Amino acid sequence: MAFFLVFDRADFGMKTIVRSVAPTIMGMWWYVTAYATFLALLPFLSKGLRALGEHMHYALAITVLAIWGLTSFIPGTSGVNDSVFGFIYLFILISAYKWYMKPFTLKQTWLMTGIGLGFFLLYTCASVMLSLFGIDKGIFIAGSFKLPVIMVGFDMFLLFDRLSFRSRIINRIARSAFAVYLITDYPATRTLLWKHLFVLENLYQQPFAILQILGILLTIYLVSAL
Repeated sequence: MAFFLVFDRADFGMKTIVRSVAPTIMGMWWYVTAYATFLALLPFLSKGLRALGEHMHYALAITVLAIWGLTSFIPGTSGVNDSVFGFIYLFILISAYKWYMKPFTLKQTWLMTGIGLGFFLLYTCASVMLSLFGIDKGIFIAGSFKLPVIMVGFDMFLLFDRLSFRSRIINRIARSAFAVYLITDYPATRTLLWKHLFVLENLYQQPFAILQILGILLTIYLVSAL
């Protein structure tokens, strides 16, 4: 048994090393691989969607919303995973808005944000109620490409796009975000942080747990940014 445990760990280490040689091709970070693939396909996707025209583009947007958007409200259904299809899905929706639709008014933007946040709250409360009755079946709706997430995220971009300001601090934070992601989502770093240095499960029942966790996250972010 000890031999197989050592072999499994060694195999995992070798796999990580091999993947680190060509991380984008071998999917070391799903976001990097998916986004790089999306950028390679983007010129053809853009030209193809333009060729469809307005009505067919709208039809395609409605179709993907029905397949991956509306079904995201049904627990247990398979939606868009963390892959290049997620970026294609978003591009179909966003390009339809940018190319053919009138810009949302401020009222419409806040309304969509409120609806998205309302679904977050509804499903979270439902999950809590189920747990109170002994049903450990979380039906949270906060996945990467769930429709409420897209609604809130897209509207956040629209809201900030209305603002015009420059901040050196915000620009520095923005420039460091990708590096922080690469560092903290690397398998060896992730294991070191969350299984050895900071075991967050041990903090949950302690006083001021939220403040402690926030402090840990900010510290990790600052160190990674540096």
